[in-house]
Amino acid sequence: MARGAARIDLPEVSVRVVEGEVVIRPLPKLDSRDMVTDAMLMAGEAAARFAQASGVPIPYVMQPTPDEVRQPQGMAEMYAYRRLFKPSRAGLEPEPHFGLGLDIYARATSPLRRYSDLLVHQQLRNHVLGKPVLSADALLERSASLDAAGALIRRAERMSNLHWKLVYLQRRPAWQGQGVVVALEERKTVLIVPELALETRVRASPEHVLDTQLKLTLREIDLPAQTVIFGMAG
Repeated sequence: MARGAARIDLPEVSVRVVEGEVVIRPLPKLDSRDMVTDAMLMAGEAAARFAQASGVPIPYVMQPTPDEVRQPQGMAEMYAYRRLFKPSRAGLEPEPHFGLGLDIYARATSPLRRYSDLLVHQQLRNHVLGKPVLSADALLERSASLDAAGALIRRAERMSNLHWKLVYLQRRPAWQGQGVVVALEERKTVLIVPELALETRVRASPEHVLDTQLKLTLREIDLPAQTVIFGMAG
């Protein structure tokens, strides 16, 4: 944090389908989760520094600094700050990663889940064993294809999670819950429903104030369009 890492604590949930039932479980903010995250970041930084010192080409991950650096407090400020972030990208020359507060970083902890992590493992393992490693050009070719595939996978994951959240609501037509005001637009108020980690919009009102809670009722769901309409509870 002292090096500029951004802490964005917006609601997160786990979405699973168990025997046909949609199970949505909020992910609590636990010290144990932070410890695991820190260990993964240290492993990624160590792998990147070792590769750089050894002259081994790997796909580094970097993120430019946003045009405005803030220390957000409250859900509304964190929501606004996240929208200022520039997308991270991969490259063969290390650059700082703003969001993580690291001068150098590579993803290396999930080789079974991400191909970029597997590439890092293969490059470092071959180097340690004295075997040939991929050239920078060969790595660049593979990295370009995995960047495109990664974007599609992330989009599919977002759409899948949203689908099952809407199915969850559709099966509960009498649902009521709380939404936190995170942004005020000209005609709409942007809310986050914490128990679902779901962003939505309702008609704007002069009474809406940032970071306040509004009681919501479910009005309409369109699964093919992936849209949901909430109303204000009386």
